Amino acid sequence: MSTVIGNQIFGKPDSVLEESLNQRLKRQDVNVANITNSLTPGYRSLGFDFEKQLQAAIGSDKDLIMKVSNPKHIKAPGMGADGVLKPDLYVKPTESIGNDGNTVDVDQEMTEMAGNQVIYRATIETLNRKLGMLRYAINGGR
Repeated sequence: MSTVIGNQIFGKPDSVLEESLNQRLKRQDVNVANITNSLTPGYRSLGFDFEKQLQAAIGSDKDLIMKVSNPKHIKAPGMGADGVLKPDLYVKPTESIGNDGNTVDVDQEMTEMAGNQVIYRATIETLNRKLGMLRYAINGGR
């Protein structure tokens, strides 16, 4: 009798999609905070990047998984020893600073939010299609 292990149904690609959704939600929060503070004197616009860290964490199936003996050890590029993705939250470099010292470009923030939303929705659709295929298989093709 064979047993289906959860990792065989939901594997590494699904974990990557899930982490991508989590990080896109955090990016959305950063963009919203920037727009909210667009009239705050001295506010510096923040950026949030996670794609490079996620790509490094994915690696390939041939990559060796490094074992760590201390949580301060680095497990993989872009990740901590606890296996949690470590995205970059930084002050965006800018050439235009308002008279009040604010660096938020609302048009740029809205553009970033729109692009982030498109990719978020596409990722949700990908996961929904996989669940639909599983539902179809469970119901015996009906």
